[in-house]
Amino acid sequence: MDQLTDRRRTVAGGIALRDVYRGPLAIAFATSIAAVSGATLLYPVLPVLAADLAIDEARIGLVMAAFTAPAIVLAPLFGILADLHGRRWMLIFGLAVLGLAGGAVALAPSFEWVLVWRVIQGIGASALLPLTIVLISDILPDRQEIHGQGIKVALDRVAMILLPLAGGALAALSWRAAFVPFLLAALLAVAAFLWMPETGRPGHDSLRHYLARTSRAIREPRLTLAFATGFLRFFLDYGLYTYLPILVALRYGATPVAIGILIAASATGSIITAISIGRIYGRVATETLLALAFLASAIGVGVPATGAPLWAIGAAIFLFGLGNGLISPLQKSLMTRRTAPELRGGVIAVDRVIQQVAKSAAPALLGALILVTSLEAAFWTMCALSMIGTLALIVVAMARPQGPERW
Repeated sequence: MDQLTDRRRTVAGGIALRDVYRGPLAIAFATSIAAVSGATLLYPVLPVLAADLAIDEARIGLVMAAFTAPAIVLAPLFGILADLHGRRWMLIFGLAVLGLAGGAVALAPSFEWVLVWRVIQGIGASALLPLTIVLISDILPDRQEIHGQGIKVALDRVAMILLPLAGGALAALSWRAAFVPFLLAALLAVAAFLWMPETGRPGHDSLRHYLARTSRAIREPRLTLAFATGFLRFFLDYGLYTYLPILVALRYGATPVAIGILIAASATGSIITAISIGRIYGRVATETLLALAFLASAIGVGVPATGAPLWAIGAAIFLFGLGNGLISPLQKSLMTRRTAPELRGGVIAVDRVIQQVAKSAAPALLGALILVTSLEAAFWTMCALSMIGTLALIVVAMARPQGPERW
């Protein structure tokens, strides 16, 4: 921790950020990509795996569920451990398990063993989920953190575009080949062992005192806003990306390539705003930026329900991505800024649980709505939720003292 403190002081004194934090930041960004790869790399691989192992469509989704389910229970536990006992060993453990278990899937003799190794891989990912945001906040001083969170979002979106392409290319050889790249995460664990300092401040609190402090922290208005925006963001994300391909395929006869272009348009929009957030932040109030972002999201999810031409839907999805690229780093910064370093892991873990609930609720609730109404009704519902979020943020902005930095 002393080494990290010295680095913070050095940056404050004027030495370039990239020279001081290059190694730890590179590891933190690579960890974020490794964590999302557990799902995004495999989207085009699942049909090949199902055909080779003779698994029906109803069961193939278990490959993803086995990976994501452990986080619902374990992410809070790992967040607490990271706060109480330090980030470094949690990072090394998570990367090693993610990488080795992912590589082991390539050798699985049956579908049952695929699921076993995916559960273990999900345990490793659960350890990383609270860390990817916290590490950036620990490493960077406050005035640089929002830029760092923006870079993280941009890199994650680039991964969303490139990883499915890589997974599809590997699946053309064999579904087993698509699991081999996970071994790179094990190499990243070695890099973390060699070059990542302990960025946290392991506390001396008892578990009871720590939980009491965390409980008080998560009730702060700043974190209430962060949790609410995070839930709405992921509800919209998973609702849109689940039902947009179905809508454009049924209504427009869109090919998988066209659907992929639409998703890439959203990711491109997110990259543009995420890498620009460092220049925008501080000039406009956080609540105002979030309100504008959710307004863009409302347009993005509303246009597909209007019967607009496919090119207009593409433009709307790009606009949705622009909003998403604002929401993500702003929400992360709301959670970490002014949160005591020794509580950040627990706070992020709470947010991850809320996100998992949103990810699960959106397809289920919107799917139930579609059963009794129409496909377009799901998009109008998401549009209405986005507008409610926009109006709520405007009210919050008007109720706060004037000035761009209100938190």
